[in-house]
This record gives sequence, C-alpha cells and structure tokens, in this order.
Amino acid sequence: MAYTLTSAADLEMPRLADLLNRAYVDYFFPVQMTPAQFAQMCAEEDISPEHSLVAWDDDQPVGLALFAQRGTRGWISGVGVRPPWRRRGIATQILRRIQAAAPQLGITSLTLEALTQNHIGLHLYRSLGFARRRELLVLLLERGKLTPQPLADGITPIAPAAMLDLCPAWYDSPRPWQLEPATLRHRLPHTLGFGYREEGTWLGVVFYHAQAQNQVIYDLVVGPHPRRLEIATALLRAVHSVRPRAGGYFINCPADDPLVEVFLKLHYHIWQRQTELSWLVP
Repeated sequence: MAYTLTSAADLEMPRLADLLNRAYVDYFFPVQMTPAQFAQMCAEEDISPEHSLVAWDDDQPVGLALFAQRGTRGWISGVGVRPPWRRRGIATQILRRIQAAAPQLGITSLTLEALTQNHIGLHLYRSLGFARRRELLVLLLERGKLTPQPLADGITPIAPAAMLDLCPAWYDSPRPWQLEPATLRHRLPHTLGFGYREEGTWLGVVFYHAQAQNQVIYDLVVGPHPRRLEIATALLRAVHSVRPRAGGYFINCPADDPLVEVFLKLHYHIWQRQTELSWLVP
C-alpha cells in the first residue's frame, strides 16, 4: 500500500516533534523532545524540513525521516513509524523517495546510523543499498565517579569558537555528522571548553556543555604528541573537575578513535553501539 508523502515543512514544528516522539515511543531508550529541543536539533544538524519527509494515512501523520545536507553530502536521521503502522513498508517508501531525490540536490553520498541491536532497521538500510562504514560509540559516565583535581599544567579555559578551525588537522578519521565542526559551530552559544597549550602552541581541546546532571562532551581532540593520551586525560579531567558529582556522556565517538581509551580509564563505559552506514548515489 502506498502512503502519501509530503515535505516536513508542511507540518508545524510542534506536530513534527510530536510525530518523532510517537514514532520512537518504544525505542531502545526513551526519546521525548519538546518542540524547542526539536527545533534546536534541526538547526544544529542542518536538517532541512523542506527535504525531510512525512508519511500520511489519510489525515494522520504516521512516519517520518529527517534529511540534512552539507555540500554534496546528505545525512538521514529520525527514521521512524508510529507502532500501529509498522511493517507496512512506510519507512522503505520514505527512504526510496529521499534516495531518488538525492541527484537533483547534488548529493553524491548519504549516511545514517542505527543502533547495533536495531536488526530490523539495519536489514532495511542494507536492502536499500546502504553499506556498513564503521562503528560509533555512546560513552556514559555515572554520577559521582570522579574526584576533583586541580587543572594540570598547560590546561586553560578557552573560547571554543577560536579553536574549531584547529581541530580537523588533529582528527584520526572523519567525524560523524553530529561531531563535525559545522555542527559544533551551531552549538557555540552553549559550548564551553578547555585547551592544552605547550610552548605557545595549542595541541588539544575538549568542547562540552553543562546539563543539569551531566557534562555533555561535544568532542575531545588531541594532535600527534608523545604524551597524547596524558594530555587528553588532563583535558577530560578538567571538564569533570568543574562539576565532579556530575555524570557525563559522549555521543557517536568513532570506535577506532585512540582517545576512547582515555574515556574508559576515567570510568566511562560503552552504553550503546551504533553502526554508521553510507550509500553512494549512482
């Protein structure tokens, strides 16, 4: 059965947020976003409501997929269908429409992520030609695990905007969409940071956001250095020394990032694993 597909721009932001919440009501972990939070996410991740899609059953919005674009690259998130309408091919119909529109938008590749335990989603994406690219980790620190320590030599608070342009030269591999400098630049109004400087040269940085109970790590990056892990440890400790009783999390850290070791040594643990997949436009 074919369902009507329309641009997400035709639906008001509160109704889009409500549709996302309903589509993810029984997800592997709770997803509940206010309209303001949903709008902020769209802005940070360059989601285009015009090219995102909503599926309708008569006058009922029943599924959606969010689409973002940066240059020739596209990214899909928020693929979901409300429980009563699942197993009817709605997600397949939405994704095929996005794939068909990609060439007209100048897109050469599409990426998306799915939790490794989401076997149904992974099967769907592979059936549409998406191939596994790599594994991403969600790292979590329970509250009260760390004790405060004075800032190590060379660690100092920084203005995040001044440091973003330095980071790409320090990356071991491309950052996933939510960690790209473009995303972080959108987050600057609520981003804090520490940097490490040695003999007048910046060698590493950590960006973070202070939530009510957590220090949210936006990225931790250190360039090549004999003491790279030590520097990264000092930067991460600095974040948690500000609020030692707070927990922390870091979303979609590449599993092959050498700095994962630093998080694990400071009592973070792997809470979720995601598979990043990509599709090259024919």
